[in-house]
Amino acid sequence: MERQQQSVLHVGPNSDALDALLTQRNYQLEVTDNLRACKKLIRKKKPGLIIFYVEDTDSEALAEQVLEYVRIGCQDKDLIFIVSHPPTRMPDALSWIEKYDISSFISLAPDKSEFNLSVIERNLKAWQRLEQINAQHKAESDLLMSVAHLHRNNNDINEVMLTFMRSLANIACATTHCRIKISNQNEGTLSHVWPEQPTLEQVLSGVFALPALPAYLARSLTEKKPQIDLLPSDDAFQPLNQLLDAKLSSYLIFPIVVYDKVLEMMVFFIDEHAMESVSMRQIDVVSKAAEQLTILLERKESERRLKKQCNRLKEALLELKETQNQLAHSEKMATVGQFAAGIAHEINNPLSSVLSNFGSMDNYLDSILNLQNLHDQFLTAVEGGNQNVGAKLKSQISDYRGQSDIDFIYDDIREIVAQSQMGLSRVSDIIKDLQSFTVVQNQHHSKLDIQAIFNQSLSLLQGHNKSNIQVSLNLSHTCQPVSNSGFVQQILTNLLKNAFQAIEQNQHESPYVEVTTQEADDMLLIKVKDNGPGVPPDIQDKVFDPFFTTKAVGQGSGLGLSVSYNLSKRLGGQLTLTSDGHTPTQFTLALPID
Repeated sequence: MERQQQSVLHVGPNSDALDALLTQRNYQLEVTDNLRACKKLIRKKKPGLIIFYVEDTDSEALAEQVLEYVRIGCQDKDLIFIVSHPPTRMPDALSWIEKYDISSFISLAPDKSEFNLSVIERNLKAWQRLEQINAQHKAESDLLMSVAHLHRNNNDINEVMLTFMRSLANIACATTHCRIKISNQNEGTLSHVWPEQPTLEQVLSGVFALPALPAYLARSLTEKKPQIDLLPSDDAFQPLNQLLDAKLSSYLIFPIVVYDKVLEMMVFFIDEHAMESVSMRQIDVVSKAAEQLTILLERKESERRLKKQCNRLKEALLELKETQNQLAHSEKMATVGQFAAGIAHEINNPLSSVLSNFGSMDNYLDSILNLQNLHDQFLTAVEGGNQNVGAKLKSQISDYRGQSDIDFIYDDIREIVAQSQMGLSRVSDIIKDLQSFTVVQNQHHSKLDIQAIFNQSLSLLQGHNKSNIQVSLNLSHTCQPVSNSGFVQQILTNLLKNAFQAIEQNQHESPYVEVTTQEADDMLLIKVKDNGPGVPPDIQDKVFDPFFTTKAVGQGSGLGLSVSYNLSKRLGGQLTLTSDGHTPTQFTLALPID
């Protein structure tokens, strides 16, 4: 993994004391005392550390403007700030730390030079560590995605394996890595050496002493699972250390196993300074990736064998196709999963509402800008003493306010912004739910306001109720259960959307959708009833299955009810269907009151 450059941005007036401090190290230094230039440098250079020099009111105001831009405007919580100041002026440190998350304050007194330099070094190391962690997390994602790409697409396996190896090298912070292909006689052949240096492949060949495998490689060949351990304490690795200017201390061996046979090994050598970055979390990700990769490679091998048998045994064609379809479906369920596709389905509802709001906002903005232009012309006429033009413009302004209904626009903009914020907050909650690949996050629970949830769902579904179907709400419950309002809204939105679509297919003379609530057996029951065509009895036990849909190809993913059903389980409740195959059809969401 490449080391991060020590990028530092000095913001504020010139300071001989600070300049003398920063020139003691080989930092990539940028200096500015201008807010606009500072914003441009932050966007372009992406510094890891910003050092403010605050000596008066103006420099303090500049620092606060930059802090507001980064922390609030850009929502950047990772960028590290240090505030430097002369001994005679001390900013309000407690207020700045609480408001802007300032890392350190340093006084530029002559006797504190060494201490101040150590503070800067410590903060730079903290930023570099954060960048390394972010890079490792990205590498973990790339590692899992490369496995997913292998089964989703007919990619070249060798290309996918190279991508997999690069991602694994980033996770392990490897200084160098290579692949060793294993023959039927358990002998190795070196290939794909990184980094690309003229003599590196020759040096590695000497280290491994191929074709025979050294003991630490032979152990991985026998155990058929990833190995991470300290390098043997011998002189064989000295030429490699000298060539790479490193101190290699550990290795990671990743065997590629298909049907209990090791086809090749990916070997990674790790510098002693990078070992602290390799945690049990990374090792666990590597192990899970190994399991998935083995399954998928075995699938590829199975497909190859099945195709070969199809060519040789035509009479077994139908059976082989059935087996292949089942295998492909099982892998889709296991690797792609329901969660990622379901999330894409869930995000679409609030985003549709937000995008619709942007159209209204664009029209409103034109009206406001036109009114602003008239105001500017009026002020110019008044300042120039041209009373006739001023009176005419004043009349135009009054007429335009009435024609464009500017007061309504002002009120509606606030409502549109509030709705958009609500929709985007829902998207944000969904994205936060994807932070971990394997760990279930704790969900925020609050008292449910069914009326508000119902109104929000209808607002999000304005574009789906094309026939203006009457929707009624009858609340008969008195309790106020505590649950995840976002999940409940998501379920209700899916149920209402399905009801709208079902009724439109049926073209009923008096279509309606009815939402009611009641309490029963310590549960809150939320019922959604519609007079659509109903659900035939022979498919009622399949409606909650992933990817099951009765809609035409391209009109439905078959995930809405499946996702809603799983969310109801996560809330400790249940989603059920009641239908006799005709109208009406009713879905009931049962939630625990306590």
